[in-house]
Amino acid sequence: MTRSAHKRQLWTDDKGAAVIELALTLPLLLLLFFGGFELTRFILITHKLEKAAYTVSDVVAQQTSVTMSQLEQIMSAASEVMKPYEIGDKGTIVLSSVYQNGSDLPTVQWQYAGGGTLTHASNIGVVGGPAALPGGLTLNDKDNIIVTEVFYTFEPLFPGWEIGASNLYKYAIFKPRLGALTTAPN
Repeated sequence: MTRSAHKRQLWTDDKGAAVIELALTLPLLLLLFFGGFELTRFILITHKLEKAAYTVSDVVAQQTSVTMSQLEQIMSAASEVMKPYEIGDKGTIVLSSVYQNGSDLPTVQWQYAGGGTLTHASNIGVVGGPAALPGGLTLNDKDNIIVTEVFYTFEPLFPGWEIGASNLYKYAIFKPRLGALTTAPN
């Protein structure tokens, strides 16, 4: 075989081309797979946090009064809403009752934290102090609202990706339906 015939044979030989193509595209395929997996997981957890906040506020707002036992059960229900993800040590739920009395600033009447073991202060305020309501919300005189805040620390399963560890915060606000819930649970 002449030298030019050998060169022609090398140019036309396609043995091993699939392996080379796979080697060149595999990193991109893995990036798309793992990145898509993490992005989907992030979106699902965010959605579950919103649903948990909504559920807790809605259930509490349907009560005429609440007890500590009821609040513990409601927090257990929120944990069920979060499944298959756990709130556990990565999150907590803070429930606040805010009341507007006259022309004063709205005040936090009572708070309850549960659902997880993460320690996080409420963004709404402290009991007895003025309430920092989200979104510029204003209340009328004698208005009472229930604010549920969910705090969660998202940690990716595959560190080093575009979606890194982040602190997620979701809230829901409901007005009590059957009277004011201004009395702290016993």
